[in-house]
Amino acid sequence: MPTFEVLGLHFGISKTEANDTFHYWLEILRKVLPSSLLEQVEKHDSDYAIAIELLTEFQLIVDSMEQPRARPSEIRSKKVFFR
Repeated sequence: MPTFEVLGLHFGISKTEANDTFHYWLEILRKVLPSSLLEQVEKHDSDYAIAIELLTEFQLIVDSMEQPRARPSEIRSKKVFFR
């Protein structure tokens, strides 16, 4: 995966070692940190239904504001190149 290649380059290790280290810590974090409400009740149908009903009472707001980035257009870059 390119993500592990980037991590490997960033930390000076191979992508395989980055992958192994990530999954090693992922297991530890899953044991230490509490699971989500859905993960806790997914094996019990009645509890799962109650959790879904509770979650529908909340409204999720996502901030997805885009910010403009200055990028030269293809025409401008060609004009500069051929001058």
